[in-house]
Amino acid sequence: MNVSALLWINSKEGLFSDDTDDGVDKPMTKMKRAVGVLLALISSAALSQPAERQPYAVPPMDAPQLAAIGPDEIGMQTGEIVLPNVVTLTTSGITHAPRTIKYRVWYPSKHAPGSIRTSFKHALPKPDGSGLQFAIPSLAVENADIAGNQRHPLVIVSHGYNGWDSFMTWLTENLATKGYVVVAIDHMDRRATGGAELAVSFGNVLINRAADQRAVIEYFASRAADDRDHLGRVIDVNKIGIIGYSMGGFGALATAGMDYDPASSVFAQLPVEARAAIFDSQAKGAPVAAKIKAVVALAPFGGRPESRAWTSASLAKSTKPILVIGGSEDDIVDTRQGVSWIFEQMVVKPRHLLLFLNARHNVGGNPPPPEANDDFSTREYFAEPVWRAERINAINQHFITAFLDLHLKGDAEKAVFLNVPTRQSGDGVWPLSPMENVGGKKASAKESGYWPGFQRRWALGLEMRYSSADGAQ
Repeated sequence: MNVSALLWINSKEGLFSDDTDDGVDKPMTKMKRAVGVLLALISSAALSQPAERQPYAVPPMDAPQLAAIGPDEIGMQTGEIVLPNVVTLTTSGITHAPRTIKYRVWYPSKHAPGSIRTSFKHALPKPDGSGLQFAIPSLAVENADIAGNQRHPLVIVSHGYNGWDSFMTWLTENLATKGYVVVAIDHMDRRATGGAELAVSFGNVLINRAADQRAVIEYFASRAADDRDHLGRVIDVNKIGIIGYSMGGFGALATAGMDYDPASSVFAQLPVEARAAIFDSQAKGAPVAAKIKAVVALAPFGGRPESRAWTSASLAKSTKPILVIGGSEDDIVDTRQGVSWIFEQMVVKPRHLLLFLNARHNVGGNPPPPEANDDFSTREYFAEPVWRAERINAINQHFITAFLDLHLKGDAEKAVFLNVPTRQSGDGVWPLSPMENVGGKKASAKESGYWPGFQRRWALGLEMRYSSADGAQ
């Protein structure tokens, strides 16, 4: 309870009163009561105003070292790309129609005085046809001026099934403050509740995920070649990374050159013409794959035995540095037989697999919005049963920053954050004397037996497998 409310209660109880026992109010009493009423009203109004929410890109204070936002202010623009004559599934058969791909791009900018940060609105539909509206806070100023002419690495971000372009602002905006141009695709997945509609919706995701990613990369590469394009001239097409979550990861692996298996049961369910569209896009995608220098796949679909989209040989041909992230108890894409299988088939060095122990599938999205606090089905869409979403995001910000800085910016000093000294984070050694105050210090080279960048006692519940030129874990 705040001071104003307390003063109001006290005035009601007569604690600040100069009443006499004759029951007659004196002027001082009336004035104090009037002030009490005014303070209470002000207090009530203040309490009714929602506190300003921190953008998800800003990590909590317990975040590991590299999660911190960077020095750049950021701007944001939206746009769309229209692809002609795309094979599309419907409940009545196949059509050929234009396909619109929307995108949202964040970039380093210079904010004008008085600029107001934007926010993003979204609704999450439910099976009964209702939908919860919520807002996503942002660090960005919409359409802010682009800062300078320095070229920055380009990072493409692709959401999971039924996600959207601002679904991963914890990452897209965090990276943009660190000198990346970040493009989040809105794949416009068709919502479906089951039956034939679900089959059609998911079938179109299979057709379009990698194809959309290739189209967006080609589009921004063409803009980068145009010196008259203010955004294009700050994009470095020689430094492109791709990040995909769930179905976005399924697409990202293929876009990066890990070709799908034509004999896979995943594609056998599709009509012949739809399958042909997937593999035609794949055959034409080699020039795009060649541009990609780093891949991050969060809980990628397509590895579990009954829905395996690749052969071992296809994955073994990969030459791109890759960071795979998952939850050890993922019951959607199956970490043990799916995500781990994908990682184990690769022979490229370096490659890293980060596991959140006891986490399920929700390792890639924003935290649950406050609007979901009273609605479990919506909260479940974002949250994990064991882990705090904010903690997962902060750890991912740390490792993805290290990975991209190493492979897109050539910052060799970031390798130490990836090549951790122990496979299980809890096995890290940083002795603590009895009654010693921990104090939040982050491990440095002096604490060589502990996961770098993590606070003492806070590197827990994680596993890192890796193979690099410096060794394996």
